Amino acid sequence: MFEIGSTLRDARVRRNISLQQAEEDTKIRVKYIQAMENEDFGVLPGGTYVKGFLRTYAEYLGLDYQVVLDEFNDRFGTGDHREHLIQPPRTAKTKVPRKRQNYILVAALAVAIITVLAYLGWGNSSNQTPALVTTNGMDTTTSTAPAATATSTQAATVTTPPTRTQPSSLEIAFEATSSNNWIAVYKDSGFKEQIWSSTLSRGDSKTLGSSDLGSASQVWLKVGSVTGLVMKVNGKTQQLTGMKVYNVTPGGVTPVTG
Repeated sequence: MFEIGSTLRDARVRRNISLQQAEEDTKIRVKYIQAMENEDFGVLPGGTYVKGFLRTYAEYLGLDYQVVLDEFNDRFGTGDHREHLIQPPRTAKTKVPRKRQNYILVAALAVAIITVLAYLGWGNSSNQTPALVTTNGMDTTTSTAPAATATSTQAATVTTPPTRTQPSSLEIAFEATSSNNWIAVYKDSGFKEQIWSSTLSRGDSKTLGSSDLGSASQVWLKVGSVTGLVMKVNGKTQQLTGMKVYNVTPGGVTPVTG
């Protein structure tokens, strides 16, 4: 025989658990915890609550609650308490603690999830061609059957986007910003067929488009001075280097020497 109250109290003290902490963890009021530790079971509201409180509190303290209940039945199982005796069948099977049961349940659930994922993964990879194993006497060779060629065929038929080419049309714009600029545009490098020629005063501008240049893919340009002259080809500003003669294409201007 052992003292139920002192056993519960000693277990709580060893675990350094205060009465308030025990109340918060077990949801059992402090006065009922004190009543169980003082074996003042008359304070508790009825036999059913006594057994329930004893079981919950003993489990919380890491004690074998059945031993505590058996001791309570032997010593206090009379009157109101006797009609609420808890007599679970005794078996040789070792009882698994509740926390351990939770761990086992979680582990079983994890195994089930892994099994399902593995099955789904196997199903998704079932279209892969397995390796073929042939045995010839003591020699064993492994070969892999040709995989489906749909992917490689698709890869082979992918076309490379066409390279962007320079526009064939030509548009030239001039603007004199600070001085007078003499300009002449020719169709040929021999400067025999003139398209347009003029002197632009400060603030003047001139644009030569398809109506002036026709289908020409290049022209030749002569300038008296590049000072204060802004030139654009197909809307893009060009850097004039100070030379007097330039070849003009849709890609820009190129100074001509000689």
